[in-house]
Amino acid sequence: MNQKPRISVIIPTYNRKEPVLRALDSLSRQTLPPEAYEVIIVDDGSPDDASFLEGRDYPFTLRRIRQPNRGATAARNYGAQQSAGEILVFMDDDVVVAPGALEALANACARYRKTVALGALEQRCPDGASLYARFGNELPPVPETANGDAVLPFAECNTQLLAVKRDDFFEIGMLQDPTGGRGWPNWDDVDFGYRAHLHGFRLVRCAAAAGEHRDYSLAALDIAARRWERACKSAVWLFQTHPGLQPHIPMLADKTPIAWGHDSPALIARKLARYVASSRPVLATLEGMARLLERYFPAPALLRPLYRWVNGGYMFRGYRAGLRALKQERKR
Repeated sequence: MNQKPRISVIIPTYNRKEPVLRALDSLSRQTLPPEAYEVIIVDDGSPDDASFLEGRDYPFTLRRIRQPNRGATAARNYGAQQSAGEILVFMDDDVVVAPGALEALANACARYRKTVALGALEQRCPDGASLYARFGNELPPVPETANGDAVLPFAECNTQLLAVKRDDFFEIGMLQDPTGGRGWPNWDDVDFGYRAHLHGFRLVRCAAAAGEHRDYSLAALDIAARRWERACKSAVWLFQTHPGLQPHIPMLADKTPIAWGHDSPALIARKLARYVASSRPVLATLEGMARLLERYFPAPALLRPLYRWVNGGYMFRGYRAGLRALKQERKR
């Protein structure tokens, strides 16, 4: 009789052959015995039907399932519904994991009660060196436990490499799209983290679950800035779904409209500065300065604040665009 796998790794994908093959290659070198886990590739309606997987041999059980093109949120849920493991590991198709990653995530789920576990991923540009990847994507430090794990704010939840007990995943309500299909990125990971928090779960980053996220948005400042613009536009719908969530996302604190009589003088000044810095002429000037510095004088002390202001300007523009879209929808 075939042994039921303890872990189900769920990877949604759309037309991404090379990243998927790299991810599977890393999963084939895990410290766990192959019978302990299965890998489910959820093809989100790719034109090639992920047919490149046919005939490939891996030590673990590999399952390929397909759904109509309904997005990564629905693909992850579909994979979870079709899975057999008692622990679900959601993994992006552009992630590669270290040999001990799955074992570490499984141990974290067993060690901590009511926990959603994240991997400790290094963010990398997939096409090699990128000044923006080096200087523009620094994450703040977080307190660590004795074994290197760290308890994170729930708003830092992401599905790049996330593990949760199967029963807990369905108790929390699976993944949901808080934007109602109005935008992408759709904040389904933060939404999940928030609902997990409301259910009494905590978010733990597992230091031993190491890996790399080869993120295309780190290739250049302009790519990252426009991704932030789209994300902040859809954040408006996130806050419509969860009004209590906004104070927990500090990066948006100075991107929202001024609340006269409520905002502090310092916050009002920051919001006014963001308003000025988000104008197209100012953003064009800042982006031009960044290009010159990258080419002739790539000093981190100059590039880091410049990257922050450019990204912040596009975030401001995106959030205001979302507010306008919400206003138009309410008029209908």
